[in-house]
Amino acid sequence: MDQIGLVLEGGGMRGAYTAGVLDYLLDEELHFSYVAGTSAGACNGSSYVAKQRGRNYKVLVEYGDHPEYISFKRMMTHKQLFGMDFIFDTLPNQLVPFDYEAFMNRSTNFVVGTTNMKTGTPVYYNDFPDRESLLKIMRATSSLPLIAPSITYLGHELMDGGISDPIPIQHSIDSGNKKHVIVLTRNDGYIKPKMKWNWYFQRKYKNYPHFAQALQNRHSFYNKTMETIRNLEESHQAFVIRPTQPLKVNRIERNRNKLHHLYQLGYEDMKNRAKDLKSFIVS
Repeated sequence: MDQIGLVLEGGGMRGAYTAGVLDYLLDEELHFSYVAGTSAGACNGSSYVAKQRGRNYKVLVEYGDHPEYISFKRMMTHKQLFGMDFIFDTLPNQLVPFDYEAFMNRSTNFVVGTTNMKTGTPVYYNDFPDRESLLKIMRATSSLPLIAPSITYLGHELMDGGISDPIPIQHSIDSGNKKHVIVLTRNDGYIKPKMKWNWYFQRKYKNYPHFAQALQNRHSFYNKTMETIRNLEESHQAFVIRPTQPLKVNRIERNRNKLHHLYQLGYEDMKNRAKDLKSFIVS
């Protein structure tokens, strides 16, 4: 499917919805030549590109309540809510092995968005020379302010890609795609509110003023991106799949039943709209 981009929103554990959508696409052998995502969207996308059906479910649902995955105690002692070593080492290399060979042999242009702390602007990566670079970039795009440390890669200090470009639709457009399939992890009509405690972020990241400004403007950029997506949808340039039921899962959800339900919702939502998606692809 040339010139059709698959764009994946992040959202932490809300990514269980995306996992369900992507597993249905794999079941139907629907593959895209371009896949872009940030944070949890990028993590889900990597397993989809490697054609590892069910892997995202295991990572998010079966291991989502593991004590090493999310720990408030670790947050208090080490300033890390998510167990980054567990998520980006133990899981892919031991517990739920990632198929590095299949990923490296992909034909898909796989793009991961991160945020440069010095400039506060997006940095995109689509070249992963080895497994170490892949995992480092994945860790960078998933490193949330205050609850995870920044990652240095190729001279850039990086953090969560969702700060500067939460839904990388513009990158898909700039890459030459004429159509876009967009998977969102928020209900229709969601408007991101202005972040609280801006004064604290300004102080916390006083050595990175552009990054602090990006945090402060995050809600505005997100809501403008949603306007862009609505316009693309109305002009039939975008096919958007989003949760059809009110979300009961937050970014740091640990309840396995809720995560399973959200995964199933993603799978069923995509299944129910499969005919529309196929029509969109060929039109």
